[in-house]
Amino acid sequence: MLKTVENATYLEIAKTKRFDSKYYFLGEVLNRTLSRFETRPLVSFTKFIKKGIFDLNSIYYRTEGIPFIRISNLKSFSIDEDGLVYIPIANHKKEIKTKLVPGDLALSKVGKYLGKIGAIPLRYPEVNISQNIIGVSFNCEDYLRKYIFLYLTTPLAINQILRVSKAHNQNKLTLPDIRELIIPTLSESILKKYAAVVEEIQLLENESFNIIQEAKNLLYEYLEIDFDKIKNPKTFSPKLSDIRKESFFTPEYSNPLYLDTLKALEKYPLAKLSKIVTIKKGTEVGSDNYSLYINKLDTDIPFIRTTDIVNHEIDNYPDFYISEDIYNEINQDILTGDILFTNDGKIGQIALITENDKVIIQSHLRRLRLKKDIEDEYKHLTQEYIFLTLSLKEIGIYQSNKFTVIQSTIPTISTHLNDFVIPVLPKEKVDKLTEIVKTAFVKKNRRKKILLEIKLKLEKEFEEL
Repeated sequence: MLKTVENATYLEIAKTKRFDSKYYFLGEVLNRTLSRFETRPLVSFTKFIKKGIFDLNSIYYRTEGIPFIRISNLKSFSIDEDGLVYIPIANHKKEIKTKLVPGDLALSKVGKYLGKIGAIPLRYPEVNISQNIIGVSFNCEDYLRKYIFLYLTTPLAINQILRVSKAHNQNKLTLPDIRELIIPTLSESILKKYAAVVEEIQLLENESFNIIQEAKNLLYEYLEIDFDKIKNPKTFSPKLSDIRKESFFTPEYSNPLYLDTLKALEKYPLAKLSKIVTIKKGTEVGSDNYSLYINKLDTDIPFIRTTDIVNHEIDNYPDFYISEDIYNEINQDILTGDILFTNDGKIGQIALITENDKVIIQSHLRRLRLKKDIEDEYKHLTQEYIFLTLSLKEIGIYQSNKFTVIQSTIPTISTHLNDFVIPVLPKEKVDKLTEIVKTAFVKKNRRKKILLEIKLKLEKEFEEL
């Protein structure tokens, strides 16, 4: 259906220097809603709104120090720990003007999907941000800060961001664009109710993250292997017999770091994944069937790609959605407790499905599920235990690196996920680790449930009032 702009004055065109129909059409749509509320610009709630460090060379990246948030770390409402780097305290102090603290916001300012927003997690006392991120530091009551974060995740706010974005070689936002974003307010009592829910969401996110870290640390303790002592040589000479045996000609396949790590794990029985789980490939549904978040129907289903695994869970607000008809047609049979593993592209990312995950997974992901007819020596293994072992760098990532080849332009492990092995610990240790992981995912599931409910409730406020 053709969409028309009913009103665009000369004065507005002269002021904004905008002549694209999107700007004026979305303006009309937004004004019909926002005009019913008391509003303030975002800048009136803040200490500063600034873009991140411009000229920090990657040679300063560290594995410890001050967390440095880059655009790849920004997911829907959270910060992805995978690929997170750190910068020295000296560099952070030099750029202290863009320091963010828990509850402050980081927004993406360039790229195809503008407005990705994450709140700085409670586990980091302070962070800094890269040049492609706009940092929002607040100077207002805590309940307003939490409400604004929730509001900025709604279609009303996302449409504001899309309206003011500018396209040259790629879409981008400027600081004035973000500073002037309109924030509609409700009564103080209602805002405080929303803030209380946001606080619970943030606590659940932080607690679940820390519990999974606790489970990983306990697994390392149970394994009793000093992985740091396993050398990672810069040069090595593989045996021709080993290459012929597997017909695998990549240097990483013969890397002593990976081979010696697997040898160290042999102090325990090793279970080959093909022996204990069924592995099912996802589905490619075609980009013509994608819908963006702001255009999706209420019945549309999240389409999960390799970039939509965040801190061992799936992002329920990904870039794309697929119709329920396609979801029912392909019937991927994804159940609570299933493991997802990225097989291509960014290989080795892993997540567990929760009760509140109703999704379609793309063909670059694999679904892992324990076999029913498993051998007796493996009957005490659980989905949670398999997930946890594969989440360790020395098990999941090292084996991913070992089997990775470049197919056309995309890294892949092809069918070699079947060849991965995990150590089989005694039942009492498996049970202990399983319970800890379950506790973490109960919290993740609750976070997803209340986030969905509170977002829908806030969106209705703008529809009904």
